[in-house]
Amino acid sequence: MKRLELNLRDLGGESFAGGVIPKGLYLRSGKLSILTKDECARLCRKHRIACVIDLRTPIESAEYPDPIPPGVEFLQIPILKDATLGITHEIGSDAMTIIRNLRKNPEKLKEMVPDFNALYKDTVTEAYSRSQLNKAVDILRKNAEMGKCTLFHCTAGKDRTGIVSMALLKSYGVSDEDIVSDYLRTNRKAFWPTIKKCIGVALLTRNWDLVKTAYTSFMADRRLIETAIKYFP
Repeated sequence: MKRLELNLRDLGGESFAGGVIPKGLYLRSGKLSILTKDECARLCRKHRIACVIDLRTPIESAEYPDPIPPGVEFLQIPILKDATLGITHEIGSDAMTIIRNLRKNPEKLKEMVPDFNALYKDTVTEAYSRSQLNKAVDILRKNAEMGKCTLFHCTAGKDRTGIVSMALLKSYGVSDEDIVSDYLRTNRKAFWPTIKKCIGVALLTRNWDLVKTAYTSFMADRRLIETAIKYFP
């Protein structure tokens, strides 16, 4: 299950006009806090990870810290300035906690479902997020030029990580369709954890509309990354 939740994959192998992105330089994943110190150390050794970029908010990182081994550089580059329902996962603000607390008030839950399309647009256009996004891509490219493998992650490795992946692949000139394909690969590992969460929502609320909403929220939707691509100059 940890392998599924980690959502780890190499961006190497993507083709662009000038060639192919080398493997072993860019790893995207979900939060590393699900690993023990020994597991994280083995992961870093296996992939020769020299740097880890945490895209989460400082509160998220403090609540669920990465067990980074000595010798691996750690950089905090929050893509979002504040807690954002549906994207960030601070204790008490993650979707499943909110569902548990409001399970007897399904209408309130429906009102709280964020507009993910707007969130993706804002992430590539709002000044703070765009600055952080550019910073992350710049560091990723510079590390790669030095032959250093960098792992970057948020919580699930879907939204913030997906947008950084999009911006990074765009910087190489990778086609939009290939960027969308990479984004959708998350669903290969997200499907069963999402089904598990949906069962939990069904048992808690007995509300089929909320179950369907939970499914679409936890899975990667091509329309969202297409929105990010559209508004990313």
